[in-house]
Amino acid sequence: MVNEDRVKQLYKIAIYEQTEEKEHRQAGQYYRSDYIGKEVVKSFFTGSFAYLIMAVLWMISNWDMVLHQINTLEIIDTVAVMVVVYILFMVVYLFATVLVYYYRYKSSKKKLDAYIQNLKVAYSMFEREEKLKK
Repeated sequence: MVNEDRVKQLYKIAIYEQTEEKEHRQAGQYYRSDYIGKEVVKSFFTGSFAYLIMAVLWMISNWDMVLHQINTLEIIDTVAVMVVVYILFMVVYLFATVLVYYYRYKSSKKKLDAYIQNLKVAYSMFEREEKLKK
């Protein structure tokens, strides 16, 4: 005879495994600080690359001004401004990265905990049925 509660529990587990398990697996493999730290390191490189591309595009679009500053030796001031802007950009970008991945970790961990609880309930149902059979 089929136990409807057990089937419902197994259905919840199967749906999670097919739809969301891949997304939330990393949250279960890392501590929160390691997970966020890994993403911050990746974001540092991607943010630096993005800033470099934006700086090059800005220099191309303002080529006359760049040439004028090179000729008048005001390039040091421009580089100093670009470094300050880079630092501010990276601080904001990395702060946003920490917030986003903190909330992703928190949400993934909550869903993983619910999944583990569903597994425990299903296991206890199997054990209870095995004891009743004996």
